[in-house]
Amino acid sequence: MMNPVLSRITIYPIKSLDGHSLQKAIISDGGCLLHDREYAISDAEGNLLIGKSNSLVHSLRSAIHFETSTVSFRPNKDISWQHFHLEKEKVKIQSFLSDYFGTETLFLQNKKGRFMDIPDISGVTVISSASLHEIATWFNNLEVEETRMRFRATIEIEDVPAFWEDHLFSEEGKAIEFKIGEVTLLGISPRARCVVPTRNPGTGEVTHGFPRSFSKHRASTLPSWSTLEKYGHHYYLTVNCYIPATEVGKAIEVGQELKIIGEKYLS
Repeated sequence: MMNPVLSRITIYPIKSLDGHSLQKAIISDGGCLLHDREYAISDAEGNLLIGKSNSLVHSLRSAIHFETSTVSFRPNKDISWQHFHLEKEKVKIQSFLSDYFGTETLFLQNKKGRFMDIPDISGVTVISSASLHEIATWFNNLEVEETRMRFRATIEIEDVPAFWEDHLFSEEGKAIEFKIGEVTLLGISPRARCVVPTRNPGTGEVTHGFPRSFSKHRASTLPSWSTLEKYGHHYYLTVNCYIPATEVGKAIEVGQELKIIGEKYLS
């Protein structure tokens, strides 16, 4: 009998930049994990500067310290970090980012996590550690941590085989209800991947043929019970999960079990 356990929680405080690992995460009223994708960088016209469209994103390291309300940045080419207060030094943050990206930038905040790609149906994404280990072997033995950074899941589970997380979605119009601790979530669909996983997350260097190779391996390792075939192709990884409003204020914590409740129709 499988007993999936929550093994890692990662939020991405600044959209497209580095992750921040947590032992415990609060469900926010934005239907996501507190502070996940709370900030974003845009150009002067409001177009977000993200990994899909701007390769410079990959070469910028970042860290947010919520206890002190500070953010730190370091371009890969630099040795030292630049530190700023999130509230008191917004102008300095924007000046630093404008210099780095070579264009006027804005440092945006939305406490409801609306900078996520599809916030209304994907407050969190789920993957198993075994899937990351399996995928790492497909590309000349990528480091597992690099594989993790390419796919940027929020929740990672262990004590299950590779692609077990496919149990958490069904088919269009249906969801899989499950619980982590006392928090109820709905697995809505597999996550279609974009260009971001094709690039080294630290340098932006492209792994040529990545989608084609990934899809070939994904098809050949697809569990017989998975409904992924119903979605038309195999360039999918992680599960989009919706968090009901009833769960706001509750917490998930590393070490808690994941328990499937069952399939339900979406209204």
